[in-house]
Amino acid sequence: MTNMPKFNEIIISKQDVVPYIYFVCSMAQRGRMYGGLSGKSDYIGGVFDRWINIIPESVIFNKYFLPKIANKLEVISDYYEYNPKKSGIAPDVLGVKIGTRAVPFVEYVNKWCVLDKAPQIEVKSFKKGQYMVSLRNQGYDKQYLVMVETNLDSDYLLPFFEQTVVGEDVYNKLKMDDSVFIKKNLNKDLSSVTKIKRDNTDLGSLRLITVCLASDFMRYSNLCNEEESPFYIKEINETRTQKTLLQTIPFSDWINKRIDNLYSWKENKLDNNRKHKLLDIYVKNANKIQVLKNSKSSIKIYTTGKVKINDTELETNKTYIIKFQLLDRSGAKSGEYFMHKSIIDKIPNKENIMIDNIKQYIK
Repeated sequence: MTNMPKFNEIIISKQDVVPYIYFVCSMAQRGRMYGGLSGKSDYIGGVFDRWINIIPESVIFNKYFLPKIANKLEVISDYYEYNPKKSGIAPDVLGVKIGTRAVPFVEYVNKWCVLDKAPQIEVKSFKKGQYMVSLRNQGYDKQYLVMVETNLDSDYLLPFFEQTVVGEDVYNKLKMDDSVFIKKNLNKDLSSVTKIKRDNTDLGSLRLITVCLASDFMRYSNLCNEEESPFYIKEINETRTQKTLLQTIPFSDWINKRIDNLYSWKENKLDNNRKHKLLDIYVKNANKIQVLKNSKSSIKIYTTGKVKINDTELETNKTYIIKFQLLDRSGAKSGEYFMHKSIIDKIPNKENIMIDNIKQYIK
């Protein structure tokens, strides 16, 4: 689906997650169960599920970025409890620890304040199966944006429960007497609990998508304002080509070139809903595409030469269906920037500049 940079996967271990579990449990005991700017209160399970998104920030820095600078460096993550509406939002990286010495990037003076010339870094994680990356601008204009793809196992919490949950005695308590309850099960819909088995304690992995400036991301992406929803390409599939093509429309009549080979749509000709915003696409050889017809969620095209749309290569003299999907945010009360994950590499990469910025600052 996506054309990700060829970085090796970074393993997320049990020890990487332990501090975050402790942190959330601490909040639970103190009755501070808010999950972010919304201030939404929840039970510990719901809050942990939201806070799990911050795990990649320590893993990517401790295992990938900081070793490029020096040994014995450790990122300082934000383990403070505060109300973001009162104190503002601290960057995800509060500083770097050199041995036992902490080098702060921010300080708290009744609210979070960035220190002069310190790197400001925001880490955003996205699930492997997501098609888009997004950003709500919470004063990030001057910050580095580290985007990470997270691939956690579905049972990633299991290693923390092994000593108390995973056992023969517990399993035996859950076993049902099928001879008593099941008389017919022809559709195989009913099934008993299976024995838990896990071969290792690794919880999953992550992969760096890119490092860019937040301002560049916002420049290359599409802003969906209040109640606007992004309409994005989900897949492109080859279909049967008719022997005789009916009247076609040049694809160039539908799109405008914006930055490099990124194109914006002149208008939403799919469902004609002004609140549904078609996301920009990457197109190579746009003049080799003819539009045959469209529906409310797809466009049928014909290629007269080799073409590339986002990360999909299309062959000459073939017919394809571009399928779109809507992410409904009709209830959203604020703006959010969206971009298709497969073309994130079109944004200028600032990884080396960020690393050098950290290196110079901690000296």
